[in-house]
Amino acid sequence: MRIEIKGFTLVELMLVIGILALLIVVSLPLAMNFYKTRQLDVYENGIVQALRRAQLKSMSVEADSSFGVYISNDSKKYVLFKGNSYNTRDNVWDEVFELPDNLSVGGLTEVVFTKLKGIPSNTGNIFLIIDNRSEIININEAGRVNY
Repeated sequence: MRIEIKGFTLVELMLVIGILALLIVVSLPLAMNFYKTRQLDVYENGIVQALRRAQLKSMSVEADSSFGVYISNDSKKYVLFKGNSYNTRDNVWDEVFELPDNLSVGGLTEVVFTKLKGIPSNTGNIFLIIDNRSEIININEAGRVNY
């Protein structure tokens, strides 16, 4: 009488481990690319939200003042502030948001929206760059924020 032993051979186990290792090696760069793209989207949406909030606060004449957004690539932050400029702002109203070290910001650094109408003081583009990925936020003359 012959006894059957059920199980996996060493060759089968090595084959499965090899296939899993290959899948991990192939999918890891794709996952990192996806992560960096999502990270860029998160910070782009944060800056757009700050711009729109500043415009809304200015149009609703909150605290009888204009509001704006200042973006600093050096200190890696953006600030929603109350006042006609970042330099003459009321610091009590500052809302500070941090940016990651691997994010580069270019273009407009300060946008202030007028009371009631919400017209921006500056128009143009804000460039966000992480590695070889970039996004553009555009602010036009009417105050529309496009991204």
